[in-house]
Amino acid sequence: MFQLCYASQSTSTAENLLQDLRNILIEARNANTQHQVSGVLCYAEGYFFQCLQGDEQAVQEIFAGIVGDPRHQNIQIFTENHVAQQRFQDWAMKYVMRNSEIKAYFQQLGHAQFLPHQLNATQVDGLLQVLYEALNHSVVDEVA
Repeated sequence: MFQLCYASQSTSTAENLLQDLRNILIEARNANTQHQVSGVLCYAEGYFFQCLQGDEQAVQEIFAGIVGDPRHQNIQIFTENHVAQQRFQDWAMKYVMRNSEIKAYFQQLGHAQFLPHQLNATQVDGLLQVLYEALNHSVVDEVA
């Protein structure tokens, strides 16, 4: 199973943010379902963190679309590797808003806010675990 995790900064204005988030989720779910890719997307404080899992070629094609998406800037790839365990297989693209667990994780790392660009590989693994646990213990899928 191939996994790609990245962070990016949103280019959306405050007026367009909710609609852009909705559109991103719809587009991601459609593309991921079509290519049998799963994943999780977290957005908070102007930043995205996303993990995609699936066939390597399919994940790379989807990521190429993200790189070309004007709603993303300052894209930073964390991991591009094969993993033994697919954590997000039940979700074409699950959305996680900032929550207390994510906030606590970043505070534990010494960050006052959600700053995914500042994570190292070990911290990315920790964030993936926090997201996985959040997905399994709460309803996190609505863009309000």
